[in-house]
Amino acid sequence: MKSKIKISKLYPNDKTSIDKIADWYFSEWNTPIKKTIKRLSNQPSYDTIFQAILTIDGELVATGGLCNNVNIYNKLPELKQFKPWIALLYTQPEYRNKGFGRKLLEFIERNAKANKINKIYLYTFTAESFYKSNGWKEIKKVDYKSHKTVVMEKSIIET
Repeated sequence: MKSKIKISKLYPNDKTSIDKIADWYFSEWNTPIKKTIKRLSNQPSYDTIFQAILTIDGELVATGGLCNNVNIYNKLPELKQFKPWIALLYTQPEYRNKGFGRKLLEFIERNAKANKINKIYLYTFTAESFYKSNGWKEIKKVDYKSHKTVVMEKSIIET
């Protein structure tokens, strides 16, 4: 039987998914659990444009979103000129390198285009080649949290 893959927006009342995502973010990036729960439960319009989830046969396996405020601003406020950002794109380790992150990224990009957003941004110190293979361009290299981090952009709507 073929697995059913579904990508949808995360709603603020989906406590089960939000709790799981908060655990992932804490494990992967040491983001405080309460901070993630508050952000995803409230999804303030000035910050969160949307958060998406990818499920396989009903099991949550990946998430990511588009937002206006990112943690890198705390260390590098000059980056505030750029927004919105792909935020915390995460796939469970056992599902990585199977195309699920790419599917989720494409969903986020389509939704950005539907929202008439011209450019989107991200930063990474682990997945630069993944993003480059998906049409992203480097705009700056920075030191962030003891990592050589690349800031990238992608044009969504041609001007």
